[in-house]
Amino acid sequence: MTSSQTVTADTAGYETLSEGVEIRLLRAHGNGGLTFFIRMKKGARAPRHGHPGGEETCLLQGVLRIEKRVAENGEAQPDIVVSEGEYAFVPAGELHEGVALEDSLFLVVAPGGVVREPRGEPRG
Repeated sequence: MTSSQTVTADTAGYETLSEGVEIRLLRAHGNGGLTFFIRMKKGARAPRHGHPGGEETCLLQGVLRIEKRVAENGEAQPDIVVSEGEYAFVPAGELHEGVALEDSLFLVVAPGGVVREPRGEPRG
């Protein structure tokens, strides 16, 4: 996207990531970062992943728990519960999972993109 554009969170343009989890890419940043909507059905889980540049999440609807958090140095971190209208920041290098406690819709800005947990022994 190189010019101004308005996008709504309607049903068009979503792709399934896993059961009950859908993504709608809004913008690919020039440096590998991404901005996207995520929709999750109640009880759906986002598999373990990380964000090399950190992650900013704003809940537009529902409740999300960011769990099984492990910092880049291997230290376990407490769960974060984010409710409608709230914002959460997760630092670069952290691995975590997500679970929707209610049907949820959220906006994510991931300056360094998204990576699946590397193969091999999980941290933490």
